[in-house]
Amino acid sequence: MIQQLASLCSLGIESEPYSASWQSLGVHESSGLDRKIRAAGWKLFFMANELRAAVPAWGGQKTLRRGVKRLLAQTRAQHFNCMELTHILRKQFLGIPYVSIAAHSRHIQLGSHIQSVEQRKQDGL
Repeated sequence: MIQQLASLCSLGIESEPYSASWQSLGVHESSGLDRKIRAAGWKLFFMANELRAAVPAWGGQKTLRRGVKRLLAQTRAQHFNCMELTHILRKQFLGIPYVSIAAHSRHIQLGSHIQSVEQRKQDGL
């Protein structure tokens, strides 16, 4: 998932709309994302802190979307512009089905040092 920002459009990353300000990358595009970003002189930072969400599994297709939106909200709160889903598992607890989703925030920017929260916030406007 990548945030829809004018500064990132210049990278030529192909994506599909997911929500109001986020785009979903296809499997082929996400595998070559780091290569494309480096070729353009940008950096892709990986945040080690794992984001997690668990949502009840009785919502059909909306179940996964609800969980991903929760993770995107966490990513947006830290002013990161990219998120990588690492696992999606269907589980049960006391017979109640739920979906467990995990992700890592990522950040695409120029420069080799991660920007401060204030800088990321300003760039995201």
